[in-house]
Amino acid sequence: MDAVYLHGPGDLRVDDVDRHPVSAGTVAVDIEYTGICGSDLHEYEVGPVPIRAETIDHSIPESDWDEYLPKPMGHEIAGTVSEVGDNVDDVGVGDRVTLNMVIACDDCRYCATGKYHLCEQGDGGVVASRGFADRTVVPASMAVPVPDEVSLRHAALAEPLGVSLRGVRRSSLEPTDRIAVFGAGPIGLGVVAGAAAAGAREICVSEPRAARREAAAALGADVVIDPTVDDAVEEIRRETDRVDVSFECAGTAATLTDALRSTAYGERVVVLSVFEEEVPIHPNDIMQAERELVGSFGFQGGPLVPRSEFATALDYLADGRIDPEPMLTGTVPLEETEATFERLGDPDSDLIKVLVEP
Repeated sequence: MDAVYLHGPGDLRVDDVDRHPVSAGTVAVDIEYTGICGSDLHEYEVGPVPIRAETIDHSIPESDWDEYLPKPMGHEIAGTVSEVGDNVDDVGVGDRVTLNMVIACDDCRYCATGKYHLCEQGDGGVVASRGFADRTVVPASMAVPVPDEVSLRHAALAEPLGVSLRGVRRSSLEPTDRIAVFGAGPIGLGVVAGAAAAGAREICVSEPRAARREAAAALGADVVIDPTVDDAVEEIRRETDRVDVSFECAGTAATLTDALRSTAYGERVVVLSVFEEEVPIHPNDIMQAERELVGSFGFQGGPLVPRSEFATALDYLADGRIDPEPMLTGTVPLEETEATFERLGDPDSDLIKVLVEP
């Protein structure tokens, strides 16, 4: 079968690989759509990227890449169950599913307190799911039923929307709050949609790409700012006298500082970005203003999948509280995956979220 593998920075290939067999406790899913994630693009640009690798400064040395490459790509997956292994009772052949890829050991201090998405088993590892392919085999516990009201095309967005909704949840957003979102890629746009669904009073978005500003407005943003033309912090202060919550979704030093300085004293900044490198911030922006800087990673998994932000994303898609169409800008076949990665990495591109249809 054909599957897309990363062989190094700027080197994606459609490889001929063996099909994984179904074993006890697993299911095979015939993939209909897989979304291209920002983390996929990050690895395409710089090579394999680890999760919570503090001991190696969040970077895998090139001398160690042979341990990880070539690696399969794609984890925003929706499809139909085609085969079921022994001891699987909750999923059947023909079920439409999307995949919550959180893996938990059930033994570390984080799993013991229900923080399965922070499981130590993931520390230092890389995401290695085979999503850009026509079939994948996963533990049955990862297969989440898709509501009848949700197309598989939209179900492939449950993963990024779950990440965004986790950020909204971590913000402790209240309906009276004014918010700012820095960066209107798929995660930032999901924050806009989730905050609008949660009743945010006013939503400001700072984003340099025109197509993404338009999508933000369609998803519920009240004020959109082009930071290449206007100073985002000054514009937000003029509109709101600083916001109650801000979300950093771009992963740059400038947007992190802007998120802090546009937020009212004593209020909260949520960081959802994966940063490519260390960035400087002035600690006084936090200390002297008593702002809180909060991280938000992924979404709940393991036994908490039914109550996770991932499941909430499916609920919001089903009842119409989130319509993802403004962020969906293309569907491509497997053989066009690398060319699409190149286009998504172009700062002048109008593409936002692209789905691969094998």
